[in-house]
Amino acid sequence: MLISLNWIRDFVELPDGLDPRALAEKFTRTTAEVDGVEHIATRGPAPGGPNSKEQTDDWIIEIDNKSITHRPDLWGHYGIAREIAAIVGQPLKTYPVSPLDELTSGSLPQVPIQITDPAACRRYSGIVLEGVPTQPAPLWMQLRLERVGQRPISGLVDLTNYIMLELGQPMHAFDAGKVRRIEVDWGGEGEAFRTLDGVERKLPAQALMIKSGGKSVALAGIMGGLDTEVTQATTSLLLESANFDPATVRRTAQRLGLRTDASARFEKSLDPLHTVLAIQRFLHLARSMYPNLRITGRLSDAFPKPFQQITVAVNPRHVTRTVGREVPLDEAKGLLSPLGFSLVANDSHWHVHVPPYRATNDVSIEADVIEELMRRVGYDTLAPAMPVVSVRRVPPNAIHEIEQRTLEYFTMAHAFHEIHGYLWYDSSWIRQLGYEPGPCLELKNASAEGLHRLRRSLMPGLLAAVAKNRFHFPAFSLIEIGSVFDATKRANQETRHVGLVVVQRGKQVEERLLSELKGAVSAWAWRRFGRSAAFSLAAAAADRPWEHPHRTATVMVGDVIAGRIGVVDMGLRRAMDEHLVPWGIAWAEVALDPLALLPPLTERIGAIPAFPLVEMDFSFLVPRATRYGEVAQRLRTFEHPLLKCVRFVGSYEGDKIAEDRRSLTIRTVIGDDARTLVDEDATSFRQSLEQHLLRYGFEIRQ
Repeated sequence: MLISLNWIRDFVELPDGLDPRALAEKFTRTTAEVDGVEHIATRGPAPGGPNSKEQTDDWIIEIDNKSITHRPDLWGHYGIAREIAAIVGQPLKTYPVSPLDELTSGSLPQVPIQITDPAACRRYSGIVLEGVPTQPAPLWMQLRLERVGQRPISGLVDLTNYIMLELGQPMHAFDAGKVRRIEVDWGGEGEAFRTLDGVERKLPAQALMIKSGGKSVALAGIMGGLDTEVTQATTSLLLESANFDPATVRRTAQRLGLRTDASARFEKSLDPLHTVLAIQRFLHLARSMYPNLRITGRLSDAFPKPFQQITVAVNPRHVTRTVGREVPLDEAKGLLSPLGFSLVANDSHWHVHVPPYRATNDVSIEADVIEELMRRVGYDTLAPAMPVVSVRRVPPNAIHEIEQRTLEYFTMAHAFHEIHGYLWYDSSWIRQLGYEPGPCLELKNASAEGLHRLRRSLMPGLLAAVAKNRFHFPAFSLIEIGSVFDATKRANQETRHVGLVVVQRGKQVEERLLSELKGAVSAWAWRRFGRSAAFSLAAAAADRPWEHPHRTATVMVGDVIAGRIGVVDMGLRRAMDEHLVPWGIAWAEVALDPLALLPPLTERIGAIPAFPLVEMDFSFLVPRATRYGEVAQRLRTFEHPLLKCVRFVGSYEGDKIAEDRRSLTIRTVIGDDARTLVDEDATSFRQSLEQHLLRYGFEIRQ
């Protein structure tokens, strides 16, 4: 938001020689963030201002809107002037307006105003005027508007914009010949309404409208209607000034995609007492612009729930503890009075009366008042002091520790990339996967349609990430640690899972990817829990389309069945994206909660071998339908005094291998604790193991 320093001078006597940049810096420290300060020099004679002292030279201060979101009083020059007056120690001038008696002559008729929902429209004020011709605004007014980024349009529009930028109160003028009564009511969903910009819009649900005789004439707090705008043919106008519920205005503006200067201010919860004040200011400025101005319809004011002053009780001891030093009563009065607060001491508390322009969702509790005192005292004047606190040891959280070590292992040891998905399913995506999750916990306030069911598995989200990342990488590995929810349980419905996917472009890479993923999971289980991971062939679940009919296994860590592992078949890859057909995707999902209950293992570690160990690889053919689990069971029956361990290396199907066979490779480690092995030992061991394999019908590859 842009602020003109000359405009501020209308309300505050600034000291001679004041440095605008120093003022802006102090404003930043005490009130709001200032983004920039710029000097503007306009050539030509002084055009004359409202006080006939308008200068051609001006300073423009740019204030960050985000820093005044909670301060509706700072969305106009008069509110900024109040803050600057407190900063420089000068009194704030009275806001010049026309007397209220001029607006309330009993001999003039009133415009009927009806408010259907007082919670949505807190106050609505209006007055009927004649003698406002369609002529340009005075040069001084156009110049000020241009300096603060507002394009001059016409005298009437410029005057309402001028008051909005000065007081912060938006206003609108209707053609009084077309609007003879005011009804503030809800619009019909889907109703067509053409706004001032000429665009026909379909109203969303719960859109607050200004109506006349049941016909919509304006979007409340956002923009007027095209059919009732003031034109050159207009002889009288209905000037309205209202106060609307901020959430109602924000919701409608967001749904329509229509944000205006007026809606931006109404969303901040404006002071309802400003509606009549803005009309008084309009008449004060319009008198000099339009000599023939006449009031033909006296002030109409609907105020269903008049403003109730807020009084906050403040404990001086809390002020002392927060500020870091004692703040006497007289000093507190001197700090708060320039901002419009009044303070009365009673017993052990101060009773602070909050001005109405700060009482709308801004200052309402003790901490708010203490904050006002602290910023007036000056944050930079407080002596820093470290607080004295008691430190307690927090016992370690087992599941948190597992998650941190799991993420650390997979990202560092196997180059997985961490992702974070939403806690809910995307209905359109799981429909594309052909996945029906069954009973789910549901959100009552979903962020969008189809995003209401909480997930029961991490895999749909991981597969969505695969579909997106395949555009950018030929191979990648993803990990997600997150919550899943089981609606069928009465207790402990939320559990933590780790999901893994290994993806690569290429044909016949699935077996290798699955083998790599099994190895990574096995190493993780051993490092984290001190237990080996076992994989047992399992039937694919009918309700999980990512489980391959023949390449899905359970994951067992120790004696706990913790999850599933497998590959994604071609049918699902095609459903995800036609271009994923020539890709391989291996996946695993493991529940961490049952693993957190595993007791720690303590094992006696054997001595380091005194003599070298020897590794020997064996390759042999097995029927293609035979799983490695079956082979492993038969290998466990082999006994030999030199054998230390047996590990799986890999499998192969393809050239030089019969279609009904596949090749398995295992690695054995042999050694003797009393001597170094010789060639005869290795030969004897090889012959014994090969005979064992032949006994089960396996064919040795040379």
